[in-house]
Amino acid sequence: MISRRKFLASSAALAIAPALPTITAAAPVASVEAVKPATTIWVGGHHGEFDWHPFNAPTWRDAVKQMLEYHGYGNDEEIADTMTLTDEELRKELKYAGMDAERAHKMDGLRPDEIRGHHWIRTGLGSTCDRCGSECYDGDGGRAIGTEVVCEDCLTLTDLLHGDKWDIERAEEQIIEVMVDADCDEGEAFEVLSRGNDMSVITPTIWVKCLAEARAAL
Repeated sequence: MISRRKFLASSAALAIAPALPTITAAAPVASVEAVKPATTIWVGGHHGEFDWHPFNAPTWRDAVKQMLEYHGYGNDEEIADTMTLTDEELRKELKYAGMDAERAHKMDGLRPDEIRGHHWIRTGLGSTCDRCGSECYDGDGGRAIGTEVVCEDCLTLTDLLHGDKWDIERAEEQIIEVMVDADCDEGEAFEVLSRGNDMSVITPTIWVKCLAEARAAL
């Protein structure tokens, strides 16, 4: 049974329904297009040399033109003539000069004057070690540790113990080697290890583990 009040309320609702505006579902918000990086970075220079430089250029040809200007490959007129070559001819010309320009996608978004050594290493290229000045390459001992470039010879236990599990294992091997050389004299081993290392990264757990392995090796 329905009460008279409910019946009148429902009747009134039906009566005004045609007058109500039609409410449509909100149109989906257009998807935001992926924001393009502010810069498109290429790097170019002579093969095997540490004279490569970053260039912000929309195309390979534009990057090549900037590279030729940067490296003084002739005067403005000569460079302009070179740039009239076809892509194939231009690549042959660059090969003859021992030069090339290639994309550096991981540098996109940076301005050329912002690019530092660690950016080169993270891009898979080379730079000079910030600790000793030697040349090093990604995949051949060169590492980017924070904003610092570090070569294989300059890596410390501190660096390794902040790395991945393989780095930690390598650090532990070095600690064990020092302990064995010190005949497991903890004081002597600590003194040797503290030279150039932050000893706070060698936790008690690591110390005890390495000491046990060093004693087993004697």
